[in-house]
Amino acid sequence: MHTYDRQEKLDLNTKQTIVIVGCGGIGYWVAKFAAMSGIEKMYVFDDDTIEQHNLNRLDLSDEFIGKNKADVVKNMVETIRPSCTCYSMPFRLSDSAPIDGDWLVDCTDEYKSQLKNQEIAKKRGLRYFKAGYDGEQFSIHNTVAEWGKAEDGYTIVPSWVSPAVIIASMAIAKIVKYPEKEMVSNIKGIFSSDRI
Repeated sequence: MHTYDRQEKLDLNTKQTIVIVGCGGIGYWVAKFAAMSGIEKMYVFDDDTIEQHNLNRLDLSDEFIGKNKADVVKNMVETIRPSCTCYSMPFRLSDSAPIDGDWLVDCTDEYKSQLKNQEIAKKRGLRYFKAGYDGEQFSIHNTVAEWGKAEDGYTIVPSWVSPAVIIASMAIAKIVKYPEKEMVSNIKGIFSSDRI
């Protein structure tokens, strides 16, 4: 059986290239779920390294501490899906970055960076969306998120794996199935949502 046979009836659009900016709690999972879903090509950007406090959100061991996040993501993608082309960009996204694609998924937490990433996406003809969470609140917006605007970052320091994985899963659903959709919710809100 072909790896993706069981998802063929879902009519997922996996023949796309995505650019993931920020490979921490959300971006790591976006890349992993993209590879698992059959996305064929991705660029992953991050100039930061894995730190001890990242491990509550990533399925990584201590041996990855100190390694560049983009390099770790590339290695993970190639391990779980060798046929996916993944380019590690261990630096911040800039106007001169050698990228192409369909989507730019912004998983950064700095407002100024998000504005710049959105501008780059527009110039390059990529569809932009911000995938983020702040504590238990999360959102997928087709423009830069409003939270953190005043302080140039998130206002709630605590973080854990559940919101990161939820928003990453929804980001991939947007890319491959529901490109026009956006969402704002929180973990408690998902549990209290009406049944469909």
